[in-house]
Amino acid sequence: MVNRKASGVPVAKEILSYFLRNPEAVDSLTELARWRLMQEAVRRSVESTQEALQWLIAEGYVDEETRVGTEPLFRLNPARRKDAECFLKEGLRSKRSSGCPKC
Repeated sequence: MVNRKASGVPVAKEILSYFLRNPEAVDSLTELARWRLMQEAVRRSVESTQEALQWLIAEGYVDEETRVGTEPLFRLNPARRKDAECFLKEGLRSKRSSGCPKC
């Protein structure tokens, strides 16, 4: 077994994760690089987006709307618009204040 530097370990873990989830997969280097690893990036993006949306909903910045036959829809909570603007200007702020004194 060849001992290599750890710089390739994160990518190696992504590839191994793919093969563990798809044990019957057989892919070329090009297929793994272009298509399979893109799926990993999309999956991570969906997960982080879901976490962010859950936080925004919990803080009241975003409303979630559920409709039959579709995925949930999200929109800005108009009552928290000023607070949302302050959040973007000031950084992480989770207080549910009616105004932003610094904005």
